Amino acid sequence: MKTIVVGFDGTNASLVAMDWAAERAAHGSTRVEIVTIGGTILSDESQSGASLRTAELRVRDSAPDCEVTSRLVEGTMPAALLEQAAAADLLVVGAHRNGAASSIMSARFLRLAAESAVPIVVVPDHWSPSDAAVVVGLSGHEASSHAVEVAAGEADATGASLVIVRAWEMPVPRVEGPISLRASPIQVRAQHAKVLRDANQRLRVAYPRLLIEQVLSHGDTAGVLLERARNASLLVIGMAHRGVLADTLLGPVTHELLTHSTVPVCIVPNAALAD
Repeated sequence: MKTIVVGFDGTNASLVAMDWAAERAAHGSTRVEIVTIGGTILSDESQSGASLRTAELRVRDSAPDCEVTSRLVEGTMPAALLEQAAAADLLVVGAHRNGAASSIMSARFLRLAAESAVPIVVVPDHWSPSDAAVVVGLSGHEASSHAVEVAAGEADATGASLVIVRAWEMPVPRVEGPISLRASPIQVRAQHAKVLRDANQRLRVAYPRLLIEQVLSHGDTAGVLLERARNASLLVIGMAHRGVLADTLLGPVTHELLTHSTVPVCIVPNAALAD
């Protein structure tokens, strides 16, 4: 049974995140755990209890067969929420995309994503259900392979198709003495195409019924992924590192996706770095 932990603080963004989790739970055997951290908006214990019970009912309305629990946990963000989600399959949080809170929430989720040991889904507060494809970015590091596996699992579980996207650019020419060595565009593209084909072949063995599309596109990774995922149900990307320096460790691509994507973004940590 898959376990999804939802960070709930009573805001509209966290309600939308909970709705995303309920929609995901409706597709199969899933347990949803709704967690409120003491010291957030719902700091009053009696108010928190009532809000959590209401949240449970909201999930059950969308996913009647889903096992739902809720709890109020003392602690501070993001450490307390990350601790509660340490054994989960997914951590789900909502994000404001507009207004004064946007930059604050962005920094908060950058830190959550940088420190999470499990895949974290950041759901924009204007999200609505979709049967569209799951899009995953395929890069060169180990975390990318894990991200493709997670994306394939999500697509397979929800009945969506999977789009594997490989963005490529020409490498900087090497300089040896007075000579600048420039790679052939045809050769570089062929190398990237092979990486894409290999990933596709591995997935077809593991998920023979999954509809998979391969996309090889010239351009910067963030721009290509944002364009390809405009109408996706989920955008998945791997993160090579984990740590407290979010802006540094997440890198410019993940930062760009979290702050500009119009669809939910799933950040998958490197499995080799999991605690």
